[in-house]
Amino acid sequence: MQTRLNFGLDSSISNLSVSALDTALLPRHRWYYFKEAFSPDFVTYAINNANCTKNDLILDPFSGSGTVPLSATIKGYTASGFEVNPFLAFVAKTKLLQCKPKTIDKHLKDVTAGIQQGVESPLESFSTFSENGGAKKWLFNTEVLQAFEGGWQATIGKHKPIRDVFRLCLIGAAMDASNATKDGKCLRYRRDWKEQRFEKKDFLFAFSKRVNEVKQDLDSCPLKKSKTKVELTDSRQLTTLNKSNEKFKLCVMSPPYLNSFDYTDVYRPELFLGKFVRSQEELQQLRLKTLRSHVQVSWNTPTEMDFGQHFTNSFVEIKERADTLWDKRIPSMIQAYFEDMKQVLSNLYGLAMPDASVWIVVSTSAYAGVEIPVDLIIADIGSQVGWYLREVNVIRYLRRVSVQQWDKLYERKNKKPYLRESVIILDKMPHTRK
Repeated sequence: MQTRLNFGLDSSISNLSVSALDTALLPRHRWYYFKEAFSPDFVTYAINNANCTKNDLILDPFSGSGTVPLSATIKGYTASGFEVNPFLAFVAKTKLLQCKPKTIDKHLKDVTAGIQQGVESPLESFSTFSENGGAKKWLFNTEVLQAFEGGWQATIGKHKPIRDVFRLCLIGAAMDASNATKDGKCLRYRRDWKEQRFEKKDFLFAFSKRVNEVKQDLDSCPLKKSKTKVELTDSRQLTTLNKSNEKFKLCVMSPPYLNSFDYTDVYRPELFLGKFVRSQEELQQLRLKTLRSHVQVSWNTPTEMDFGQHFTNSFVEIKERADTLWDKRIPSMIQAYFEDMKQVLSNLYGLAMPDASVWIVVSTSAYAGVEIPVDLIIADIGSQVGWYLREVNVIRYLRRVSVQQWDKLYERKNKKPYLRESVIILDKMPHTRK
């Protein structure tokens, strides 16, 4: 087995940024910022490295907000994205839509009038969505919810793509005027949320700003007609890419990290605002479809344990320190995560062209003071299901654990601890270095 483990920061890949910071300013990408996305430059680098032609298919089975499909399409390539979260799939699809700015202007008055008039929202008495739900803190002031619902109702009957463009702007504006903002794995209330008192005018200002950005980007970054698509699918069940059974040349993906983040919870407001889910029961059903990287639901018990020596070594340590874990289900979650990733990599092998490659961005994790070398374990799993490991490159070192975990790591290693973000490159056939 060919292997190159590059733990320095001296490779060309390590000099790349995978951060999504630049997407907050880039045309189309900025229509809905997704902190967990990676840089379009990283996607372009992988495409060039894989020597993709315009006839080759590029794949992302964890599409998120659509960075890979959109970046590939802007460069003239065809891509397929698959995402299990219906809101994120909607975001990714909408970023790929093309319509004329003058068409937006033609329908804008209707939506603006709906916002101004306002409509009672079904979320006004639901959970923590408004003060009418009885909670001490609430996500949206009533006037904001009603402005959103008025705008939403005004889009009913309008045709795609104009409907979806407006709806994405409405959801984004609602979050701009929310009393809480995203902070890692949760929503955190703004320090002065009660004093800010977001109102209809704040929502309308945010909506207008977003619509103007969309219009600018439709002019500056038009997309040609493309076969690129995004589908709502669980990547663990991915057995075909399209009706013609096409194979992919390059897969660029960043699966959920093994960090206990439940993205159905992080994007819970958008899921309900966009009517992708309408009850806690539906939200729970969606959670059960996600990769087993968190403990917010009771998962099916994993059965497989053969993920290589790196997994065995760290898992034994985790089990030995199980009484110090913040949740007793974490060992099972770790095992289930790698069981899921093995299924995904096995599926991808069957969907790949003979000269295909897979680029995977992941982060290591830590529980009970034990570091889980996620990158090395996934590399081992890839080799188990038939892939050749080209290399594991450290992109950056990071500190993404709690102070408690930081102290435990320091105590056990007696040196400054770190986690790392890496890119794993797998090839279907042995890679020839130039």
